[in-house]
Amino acid sequence: RTCKRNKDVQGLSCGFEGKIEKETQRKVKDTVRTFYITKKEDCIFSEFVNSLSFDKVNKDNYTKVILEDFIKGFNASFKSNKNNTQAISTTSEQYRGFDSKDYTFWGVFKGGITGISREVYESDNATKPTSTIDESKVATLYYYYKIWLPLDSNVGILMVQSYTSVGCTSLFKEQLENYFIRKGYKISSWSKCIPKEYIEKYLKDGYIDEIHVIHRKRDIEKPLNPVFGAFMFAKRREIFNRFNIFFKDFISVVNYKSVLQSQIKAISTDFDEEQDVVKLFYVNSKGQSANATLANIEDILPTITLDDSLKDENSQQPKWDELHLFTKDLLNDIKKQISYTPNLIV
Repeated sequence: RTCKRNKDVQGLSCGFEGKIEKETQRKVKDTVRTFYITKKEDCIFSEFVNSLSFDKVNKDNYTKVILEDFIKGFNASFKSNKNNTQAISTTSEQYRGFDSKDYTFWGVFKGGITGISREVYESDNATKPTSTIDESKVATLYYYYKIWLPLDSNVGILMVQSYTSVGCTSLFKEQLENYFIRKGYKISSWSKCIPKEYIEKYLKDGYIDEIHVIHRKRDIEKPLNPVFGAFMFAKRREIFNRFNIFFKDFISVVNYKSVLQSQIKAISTDFDEEQDVVKLFYVNSKGQSANATLANIEDILPTITLDDSLKDENSQQPKWDELHLFTKDLLNDIKKQISYTPNLIV
């Protein structure tokens, strides 16, 4: 019996922030987080490539070099998330490829749940387990990824395939970010990136008509000592309204999260993008309304479900070559959408 588990592809855009100058730590919501301060000058990806300490790395082979170096960083072992609930790995014998002329490289990684004991049963017998998986092991599925990093830009695209509600996209992003940090460079915030045809199909007429900024930062030099004790938990909220931004136009902007934060900062001078919460309110032509934080706004965006022709009928695994061609077409659509035109890098 075969399980018909849906597969989908998620596209994410990121900004290449630049070379790291300083590492610092800050307490945020009762936890200590590490931040990286980068040079203020604009930085395109070719600067990172030129900084690599490899012999004979150039514009014709850099995707091959980065792909092999990224895989090597896993050391044929699994990298887990901070909570040790999920782990991923990729190794050199797995499906992979590169095309420096198209600024892309791609491959397959394995990932899944770890850190908890599980029992395995036959589907028709729930009384006697056939085996156990202890907390030190990783139960994996295979996932496809494609990365587009053009030399002449500071914007990149990551595409990751997942299964219905099972995926390792966040952990893969984390490992990719860590790779660049180890090399002395930083990736800025990620944004979901979907071709307009998919957006328009699901979000035809919705628009954002109000934005709230909930300030969490307090002046530690002026401790609050209110008459009413409950006021200790009060939050200051700024409201931006009397505007309409079509939702599809908003999320079509590259790195729209960072762009919106910069717009808010231009108006609200004490806005702290690390601590303050941004909430967006949207409505459609039928009067249906909803709201979401900027951090979670992508939850309402559609995923790109893979057609059955891209899956093996027996194993239900994606057909990697066909998926490569499918994502290549998607990437071309996204490049047109963001008006990308290549410049010659010598």
